[in-house]
Amino acid sequence: MGIRLNSMSWIIASVVVAGLALAVDRVLEPVAGGALLITMAVFLGLAEGATVLMAGAEISDGHWHRQLLPRVAALHAILPAVMLLWVVNIPQLSIYPWIENDGFWFNRTFFIARHLVALALVFLVARRFVTLALRGASTARFWAVILVMLFVAHLSLIGIEWFMSIERPWFSTLFGAFVMVSAFLSGICACALIIFNWRKRTDPAAKLIQKSIGGLIFGFATFWAYFYFSQLIVIWYGNVPEETDYLARRIGYHTPYWLAARLIFGMIWVVPFAVLLSRKNKTRALVTAPLALCVLSGVTLMYWLMLAPVVPVGVAALLIEIALMTLLTAAVVRSHTSLVPAAAEAEATPGAASAAHSH
Repeated sequence: MGIRLNSMSWIIASVVVAGLALAVDRVLEPVAGGALLITMAVFLGLAEGATVLMAGAEISDGHWHRQLLPRVAALHAILPAVMLLWVVNIPQLSIYPWIENDGFWFNRTFFIARHLVALALVFLVARRFVTLALRGASTARFWAVILVMLFVAHLSLIGIEWFMSIERPWFSTLFGAFVMVSAFLSGICACALIIFNWRKRTDPAAKLIQKSIGGLIFGFATFWAYFYFSQLIVIWYGNVPEETDYLARRIGYHTPYWLAARLIFGMIWVVPFAVLLSRKNKTRALVTAPLALCVLSGVTLMYWLMLAPVVPVGVAALLIEIALMTLLTAAVVRSHTSLVPAAAEAEATPGAASAAHSH
């Protein structure tokens, strides 16, 4: 029997996970490193990306997501845990070369504070959106638009500040969008894992959701590959050699990371693209769920590649912290009816939300 959380046990579980992550960092990563940063980025992208997918469906007046929404709605409850992890990660901020600066934007206090505020704001807007969407309120679309805009700004900021700024003064104008697209793809994969338990359902609603998620993985994996390739093509046709150093250290054949770079490309695009070319495979949960795990593993490896050449990353610490957050995420999804009261209402009266939504 899986763990089920109520509001109090959810808070306690989040605190326990943060405490264990702190202990793991102290024991397995005594020198400031990036393991916890990678864990936060993966689960932040997964939670926000999945919720924003529901917001996009709401904005476009879609109906395919209605049965999926109650469980996905619970994923926003991961954000407070990420906030706690961000606080726990403060001792690791010495990995940033600018952290002791006294500048206006890049200084320690403002850096910590603005990301805490951003996380809190996204959580509150996401909770407002999912509550209204589950109840079929017409105002859900307004909050969906706000959430999408926040997601684009927030994940782009994370790409720039959490990862790109470690290489300061190197910069790339595509980097923030690349991380944002990676997060959205992670959210789609989270949805594929959530509906894995529906693999034996043959009703039209379940088939439509499965087909939609399979198609979205195919489409956005290709969109991710476009951004991955764009990092290279812009340097070539724009003749901007100052941007080559970052990529050369990570994808060049002369580096120890060249194999990882090619594995990432294969895991996130080549394998999903080849498998999901088949229409039938898009409708098979036994196919899309393993592909989702493959993509999520590739995204995790991608974040590792961003840090590893310049920041120590304890692999054991990273695996333990990902395992802790995976358990918390699974418990949150299983507990959706208690953590999101509107989800219980929607599942008790499955036709009500759809009827209200159509008006």
